[in-house]
Amino acid sequence: MKWVKILAQNKIPYYIYKIKQEDFIILNKNNSNIIIILSGILFITKVFPNKESLPIAMLNKHDIFIKNNKEAKIYYKIIALEKAYLLTLNTNNLEKSKNILIKNDILNSYKQTVNEYEAMNNVMSQKQIKNRILQLIFTICLKFGKIKNQKILIPFKLSNKNIAILTGTSKNTVNKIMREIYQQNIIQEYNNKIIYINNIYNLK
Repeated sequence: MKWVKILAQNKIPYYIYKIKQEDFIILNKNNSNIIIILSGILFITKVFPNKESLPIAMLNKHDIFIKNNKEAKIYYKIIALEKAYLLTLNTNNLEKSKNILIKNDILNSYKQTVNEYEAMNNVMSQKQIKNRILQLIFTICLKFGKIKNQKILIPFKLSNKNIAILTGTSKNTVNKIMREIYQQNIIQEYNNKIIYINNIYNLK
């Protein structure tokens, strides 16, 4: 793995965490780490004191998350959509390193990750919940989808619970809207909850 090799060669301490599907980790004010996604797909939410959460981004391999907020009552939750491995790097240890190339690599990767924040903003900017859900599904299909027999499949289980979190609504509302969407026969799902766009030629 690229990052493991680079950090080991430069004797910069790091930790690797495995997160099972649907599991999560929490970053609070005491975490001053840079998170590098080694593998897997996950999403990050910002949780406020009133327990409301705001989806920040959906990330996968080589994406980087840097926590900037240090408010005591606000924390971030990283939830795995499939089995994922994360590398955490303390910012203080990185600052001590004299290797400028490492810092440049991290900065460049972080710049690429910014696009994922923009994609989530586009989802949340939809005023109607149904459009928000459709925008989310189309965005995921565009980024992660697999094409098979004119269908675009999401290659991991996307539960209604996670759709609710990623669109800032309730699970009951998502259940209702997803039933409506399925009836339109554009988006469908297999018995194992794999969502797919039924026919890409029907999309306009």
